[in-house]
Amino acid sequence: MEQKPQQPPPPPQPPQGWANPGPWALFSIAVLTGCAGFFQAGLIPPTTAPLLVGILVACILPQLVAGLINFQRGEILIGTLNGVFGTVATIGIALTTWMLITAPKPGAITPEIMGPFNIVLFLAMEIAAVGFGRMSWFIMLGIAEVGVAFLAFGLGMLVLGGWLLIIFAVFCLYLGAAILWGEVFQRPVLPLGRPVFK
Repeated sequence: MEQKPQQPPPPPQPPQGWANPGPWALFSIAVLTGCAGFFQAGLIPPTTAPLLVGILVACILPQLVAGLINFQRGEILIGTLNGVFGTVATIGIALTTWMLITAPKPGAITPEIMGPFNIVLFLAMEIAAVGFGRMSWFIMLGIAEVGVAFLAFGLGMLVLGGWLLIIFAVFCLYLGAAILWGEVFQRPVLPLGRPVFK
């Protein structure tokens, strides 16, 4: 009985719809929080502040576009977080930092308004962290941790806030790698932990 020649496997089908923009956004957040953290923790000189503004501005687009893509994908929680980071947090901090740097004389602009600004961001991050508890305890803790960094800034504890941002940058790199490798290899590569809430 003659064997039929084997047919070659079908070519891989292109993904339908939008791909996951998470790694792109997370890596950009890691860049901005890492640089801002080093600055606020006093690990680099204050004379580099104008360059920090440029870094913050460069990191706006990935977060904002990723947020719009996530909304298109129906992922309201991640889209909201991308949007808050890409607009309110990053643009707000970049503009206010630039205003302080370019003030006509020392004391002409004072930063007290940044206290309420950062405290409200703290509350927003803690609210979002509860939602991420449905995905993973690790993600929930990471989002809650950056909220504490904003609280530290709001209370004037800049060095502590800087170190917390550095930790958050490491978290973003890990989470971005976990999502990226999971998508590429089509299986979990880095563990993210179990959900906290059902």
